[in-house]
Amino acid sequence: DPLIALKDIHLPAPVSFWPLAPGWWMLLGLVIVLLLLAALLEWRRRQTLGYKAQRALDVIARDTVRYADARAVGAEAAVLVRRILLSRGGAQAAVLTGADWQAYLAQGKGALPQEIGRFLAVAPYLPPGAQEAAGMDRAALVAALRRWIRGHA
Repeated sequence: DPLIALKDIHLPAPVSFWPLAPGWWMLLGLVIVLLLLAALLEWRRRQTLGYKAQRALDVIARDTVRYADARAVGAEAAVLVRRILLSRGGAQAAVLTGADWQAYLAQGKGALPQEIGRFLAVAPYLPPGAQEAAGMDRAALVAALRRWIRGHA
């Protein structure tokens, strides 16, 4: 019988996992480049004035011992707002006082409401437990300042 003389089919060796095919190396390289780009963009975002100002406001908002009342938050936030303006090159706006300062805070993107602008103008000069600070809501003050920082920093 001629079929008995036939030899069995030999299968090729199984494909190994390593070394990777060139397409996988390119995909791995692309993923690494994208991760490095994402890390660079995140690092640059964290270097912006807006990010640093928001983090400073977060510290003020979280510290309920040192900044327990709206007066303390307002006093520190007034300094933060002026620092933002000085960093942005708005030295003319940073030296404003009184009604001019309130009017400046009430304009532009994320403008502060009049009562909060008025409070920020006097907060650094109020004594602890002042009557003006009793009517100001701490959470509303922080929320308004977040909007202002987003619009101006």
